[in-house]
Amino acid sequence: MSGKTEQLKELFLKISSSTKVIEKQAKLHGDLKGSEEIERKLRAVVSDMSERYNIQTKLAPEQLATLVRLFYKGLSDTEIAEQLGDRALNKTVSRARIKLHLFRRSDLKPPFEKKEFLRLAEAGYSVKEMSESLGVAPSTISEYKNIFECQAAAEKDGFTKRFEEIISDQDVSERMVTHISKDGLQDTMDTDYETAEA
Repeated sequence: MSGKTEQLKELFLKISSSTKVIEKQAKLHGDLKGSEEIERKLRAVVSDMSERYNIQTKLAPEQLATLVRLFYKGLSDTEIAEQLGDRALNKTVSRARIKLHLFRRSDLKPPFEKKEFLRLAEAGYSVKEMSESLGVAPSTISEYKNIFECQAAAEKDGFTKRFEEIISDQDVSERMVTHISKDGLQDTMDTDYETAEA
């Protein structure tokens, strides 16, 4: 084996070793920031909301915090349910998500005119009367009544903003870890290539 080939082999092994160390450090940093501090902050907000709105759900506080985190990662209700260990929880996830003021576009597109719904509600119409007037099932009226009430509360309260600030902190932390990891690896590669070429 030539001296140049031997140098390249040593360089490859050194870079591989450095990459493992960087990945381990990134994972440790990510775990500390994302898994502990972020989850703790999310649970605190969930706890405040549960106390204020008397939220009733079969999901535990830890699961609700996970729901919030995964919602902001773009997962669907079914995907969140799967992450919680049971795909059949998708409806439970959906109801809990609404109670936590986390809305999807589809939530805010009722199969009727919202203005007419609000007019009937303000006029004191019953669920049955509203369903007959709007041509939808009573269960649909109840579902959207809950959604609109939660939406109105979200516009007044600051819970959604608190969630977004926490998730934003996590995103910044993850980007920093990625940036540091890449820079650290590049520095190692640059230094080693210079050594190999010398």
